[in-house]
Amino acid sequence: MDLMIVDDEVQLLDNMARNIPWEEHGIEVVATAGNGSEALRLFQINRPDIVLLDIQMPEIDGLTVAERITAIHPRVKIVILSGHDDFSYAQKALEYNVIKYLLKPAGFKEITNAVLEAKQLIRQELDAQYKQEQLQKSWEDHLPQLRDTFYLNWVLGQYVGWELERRSQDLKIDLTAIRHFAVIVVDMDPLEEEETRFTESDTSLLRFSLNQMAKEYLQEASCYVLKDYDDSTILFFVDKTDRQESEFMTEIHRLTSRLLVLVEEYLKVTASAGIGNPVQSKEAVFESYQQARRALQERVIYGHNLAIPYHGKKDELAEIPFNPPLEKMLSNALKTGNREKAIEVVDELIRLGIGRAESVEEVRENALYFSSLFVRTVHSQGWAMQEVVGDNYVYFQNLHSLQTKEKIVQWLHSTVRSITQYAQQLSSSNSHQIVEEMMKFVESELDQAINLHTIAQRLYVNSFYLSRLFKQETGQSFTTYVLEKKMKLAMERLNAGTKVVETARSLGYKDVSYFTKVFRKYWGVTPGEVLG
Repeated sequence: MDLMIVDDEVQLLDNMARNIPWEEHGIEVVATAGNGSEALRLFQINRPDIVLLDIQMPEIDGLTVAERITAIHPRVKIVILSGHDDFSYAQKALEYNVIKYLLKPAGFKEITNAVLEAKQLIRQELDAQYKQEQLQKSWEDHLPQLRDTFYLNWVLGQYVGWELERRSQDLKIDLTAIRHFAVIVVDMDPLEEEETRFTESDTSLLRFSLNQMAKEYLQEASCYVLKDYDDSTILFFVDKTDRQESEFMTEIHRLTSRLLVLVEEYLKVTASAGIGNPVQSKEAVFESYQQARRALQERVIYGHNLAIPYHGKKDELAEIPFNPPLEKMLSNALKTGNREKAIEVVDELIRLGIGRAESVEEVRENALYFSSLFVRTVHSQGWAMQEVVGDNYVYFQNLHSLQTKEKIVQWLHSTVRSITQYAQQLSSSNSHQIVEEMMKFVESELDQAINLHTIAQRLYVNSFYLSRLFKQETGQSFTTYVLEKKMKLAMERLNAGTKVVETARSLGYKDVSYFTKVFRKYWGVTPGEVLG
């Protein structure tokens, strides 16, 4: 939470800003002002959540300031600190989000408790607002879009039986009447060398056009047109009629073939489709999707502009654990250095693939699959593969040297450890650089009133994050670090004969008495005693 303190008594203002350990309570002093005009100007810039406000001030009084900032930011909480116990003041203050009316001289504990009470009220209001907004959003979201997300997650195997039932009921989708399901994956074919109107950079545009054409053409059919993880198009057909399964599939083949004709006719380039087998179980839809993806891969053999049915020749096809959600989880875990999660996902992919492999060819295909996943992830970060994986690099060049399933699993785990360790070291290095920048800033501006908020603005980084990062890297808070630097430099200058007033001002202390108090608290002696 951000706090602004407003008081025309300079010493009291400095004491409240510096001597109360606001950071320990999750409060950051983002601005201090000595009069009403300055308070209004700084409020517009910093928009603090809480304002600790004096009433009697020059130029503009505190109640007027409270009225104006409340108009600007209705959710701001105000704590009044005043020397007047007139009931009319307190009564008027209640109109302007004032939650506490403290009388001077109020102790630091009383002031701190009042600000923390304001913080708690803000937190409660934000929580209530968030819950209300989430509830409102869930009702206002466009139902067709929610249903598309449901159908996509269903096709991708993200739901178990009870989840399908619950989510379908939430979206008012009746699954009981559906007798058959089938999934088709359609994608643009690679462009021919002689193609001049489009280039590879237009692939996303062509896939988008394909998706839109499918939606328009199949809008009257019992088909949900979805976008797959790679922007290819998924056609999820359902059948609620009494016709035979063969009739259902004949209709699907006809519609799919006609769609491919329309793509060639209007876009002047071709697309192909992989057709999964029909299934009757809701839980088996993901299997039909996998079959469709595998069937689409066979265009490499049969050519382009084809609707290719899945033949189910398991003895000729390697069992690859094609699972986009798990692949994305693995990629994210590797990039963030989350070793435990990465190992967990790899083990699941091993179980789905290598664990079920029944031939040497299937095992090698799985090794290639994992090699591709690792290479894509490392290269997406701009890292050098050999530098990241170290001794494991040799196996990427010669996967055949991994002769057993056990050796492959060892290689996979070792590679995960190498990549996550590299990611962690890189993250640590970046953190260290930020802390070094903070220290340089302190060194160059010791003659100023340094605070974390100012540094955060200069580095374009969140101040709370900077505070945690600095303590994590140095073992002490930023405020303590700045204080030590200033006090040690103050001692050096005093020992060199510099006057107390000059020393205080050279270190950003405008109030000499306050500097004396801080110096004595730190060193146990006053500046004057050092000078002798």
